[in-house]
Amino acid sequence: MDAVKENKKIYFISDIHLLFEEDDAERVKRKKLYLFFEKLKKKDILVIAGDLFDFWFEWYHVIPKYWFEVFHRFKNMIDSGIIIHFITGNHDFTFGDYLTDSIGIKCHNESMELKEDEKTFYIAHGDGLAKKDRGYRFLKRVMRNRLSKFLFKIFVHPDLGIQISKWASHSSRKMVKIDKIAWSEEYFEYAKTKFDESFNYVVMGHLHTPMRRVTDDGRIYLNTGDWMHHFSYGVFDGKDLKLEFFK
Repeated sequence: MDAVKENKKIYFISDIHLLFEEDDAERVKRKKLYLFFEKLKKKDILVIAGDLFDFWFEWYHVIPKYWFEVFHRFKNMIDSGIIIHFITGNHDFTFGDYLTDSIGIKCHNESMELKEDEKTFYIAHGDGLAKKDRGYRFLKRVMRNRLSKFLFKIFVHPDLGIQISKWASHSSRKMVKIDKIAWSEEYFEYAKTKFDESFNYVVMGHLHTPMRRVTDDGRIYLNTGDWMHHFSYGVFDGKDLKLEFFK
């Protein structure tokens, strides 16, 4: 569990889904994102709880060019003393060495834990948690295993891989139907299992539905929503975990 020392604030964000092409909506989204980054100060912590990109895959020698400015900003933020964590989402296919070694981001598969004084956080993207998400859980096992990732990296040219990812991402948006009310309840029930493990706070994303729920004993479940429609995020100020909307 990562300990937080002398930090000012912890920010939580997810489901940004940076696209390959920049249309008007994408430019607005990125402008708001960069303004949000300017809120962070030295020793603050930014936790990206999955789906920063609409698709992310690192080949051995190739990094997609589309998000150079984002990488540049991340590097400047980290050099200034801001700590950035990144958890895999269902669109973040695999991590390699680039984000960690070249940029300085702390990357985590599936979930991570943080500790601030005596308060503990469990953070995950949340993909595959819902009972009716059985098809995705099977696909996740196939796509995330080492052999699949190795074959994709070795035998699929990056240009072809990115075209495949564009098609897959577009198709998933048309096919996936989420009962957000029912799934939100399932996520909260899952959060309560983490509260039983003594976590004070549980933060997740994936549903694109901002939510903050407090239990009778003061534990908090927060869903960060998304940075596509709601522009919502969580922030812990040392005393309370709040849900806020960027304006």
